[in-house]
Amino acid sequence: RVDQLKYDVQHLQTALRNFQHRRYLREQQERQREELLARTFTTNDSDTTIPIDETLQFNESLQSAHRGMDELIGSGTNILAGLRDQRVTLK
Repeated sequence: RVDQLKYDVQHLQTALRNFQHRRYLREQQERQREELLARTFTTNDSDTTIPIDETLQFNESLQSAHRGMDELIGSGTNILAGLRDQRVTLK
C-alpha cells in the first residue's frame, strides 16, 4: 500500500511538472505574439545599398587567379612535353 502511494505521488508530481511546463510555454508564446502585434514596422530607408562592388572585385580576382593557374599548368605541361621530346631525340 505504501509503495502504491509513493508511485501515485511520483506520478502526480510528474503530471504537475508537465502541466506547469506546458503552461509556461503557452504564456511565453502569448507574450511573444503580443509583442509582435504591438510592434510598429517602418519602411526601409531610401539609402538602402547593396555592397556588391567588393564581392564583384573579389570574384574577378578569383577568376584572374584561376586563369593564372590554368596558364601555369599549361606551361608546365608544355615544358614536360618538350623534355620528353628531347629525351627521345637524345636516345
